[in-house]
Amino acid sequence: MIEESLETVFSVVERAFVRMQAGEVLVACLEAEDLAPIQKMVEDLVLAGPRSLNALREVRAEIEVRKDQLQEEITQQFSGLDKKLQEYEVNLSGLPACLSTRGLETAGFMNLLRQLGVLDNERQQECLQLIHQSKEAMSMLARQILLLEEMAFYLDDWMWGLIYQSAHQPAWVSPLQKTGIRLVQ
Repeated sequence: MIEESLETVFSVVERAFVRMQAGEVLVACLEAEDLAPIQKMVEDLVLAGPRSLNALREVRAEIEVRKDQLQEEITQQFSGLDKKLQEYEVNLSGLPACLSTRGLETAGFMNLLRQLGVLDNERQQECLQLIHQSKEAMSMLARQILLLEEMAFYLDDWMWGLIYQSAHQPAWVSPLQKTGIRLVQ
């Protein structure tokens, strides 16, 4: 009973540690806009063999959490833009989706401003500046989401390889050999 409790505690601690490490590696990848740090981590885990599948699953779960966070940030960014533009009496939420997306381009947006009665050149420029800043922020977030998706695909490939390897190990391989522990005789 005590052994099972300790095993459960160790499992939880190990998962938390892997998630923490994965989080640090993901931040490094996103900051550098490079897959190399996650590739190194995954390759090190893959070298450990099928026993590292749980750790790889934790890394994969952390990628999904980060993707969800970034998607929420894009939603918040757009919502913030909508609120700021409402101060100029420009309401994006009332527009059809195709028009609001297309209308974020400079020429289309200027047309939209005129249609909504925003004729003052200074106010138009302020609105354009808001649009420009928001588009840049959302574009950066979208690039990070794409990078996370690339990481997920990379990780999935290695995980499937390990699953295949694990499934095709001969039945005569002992549990000690599967974990990589060698007995000295």
